Amino acid sequence: MTLPLKILITCVLAIIAGTLLGNSAVYVFNRIPGRWLTDYGEEPSEELLHPTTQRIKSVPYKYVFTGLFIAVAIYMGIKDPSNAVSLLIALWLLLLMSIADVKYMIVPDQLIMLLVLTGLGTIPQKFSVYHRHAVYDCLLGAALGFVIMLSIALISRAIYKKWALGGADIKLFTAMGFLTGVYGIGIIFIISTFLSAVHFAWLMIRHETRLGETRAMFPYATIAFGIYFLFIKDLITDFIITI
Repeated sequence: MTLPLKILITCVLAIIAGTLLGNSAVYVFNRIPGRWLTDYGEEPSEELLHPTTQRIKSVPYKYVFTGLFIAVAIYMGIKDPSNAVSLLIALWLLLLMSIADVKYMIVPDQLIMLLVLTGLGTIPQKFSVYHRHAVYDCLLGAALGFVIMLSIALISRAIYKKWALGGADIKLFTAMGFLTGVYGIGIIFIISTFLSAVHFAWLMIRHETRLGETRAMFPYATIAFGIYFLFIKDLITDFIITI
């Protein structure tokens, strides 16, 4: 197969995949069971129970999401097709979780569990890089993600007398650590912390937030996850191979 034909086929498949993922993200989120978006022991609100409620509007979000997924699919399809499907599924799940976190400050455990399952598909691919240490790297990455977020939660509780992080944040970084390994989750934590700090400072300057206000963490983690896989992962892989 010639290179131009390969690129053409990749672009066509990316457009199809991106269109399906972008549109389905809106459709699925609007139809997630209301109890998934409700705290334990509480009853879903009327908005969450109503089958026709648009929790997020189709326009413009389906077009925005579709454009983003098409761009990622084309980039990954050309650069790293073996990981393209896993990354697109993971980003799709992270997008749903980010929307839930922003709108309802609730993240369904079911989506986090599905995110972990996408990591099972990445372990065999890691063997070409990590050899026999692939599984250990996934498990250590999950442990590191858990320890980092739990430590922050406990420290904030001791200092500010309240939880700065929720259980979902801890679960998310544990799941992402399983997908990315030790190096990956460390970098994702640094990037997401930087993004959240910059955004929070900007909102403070504009007087749109104040110190102590709780904000959704998932969007920053999702962006950091995408940045890592799209632009940094290969550098880390090359580094690991040389040591």
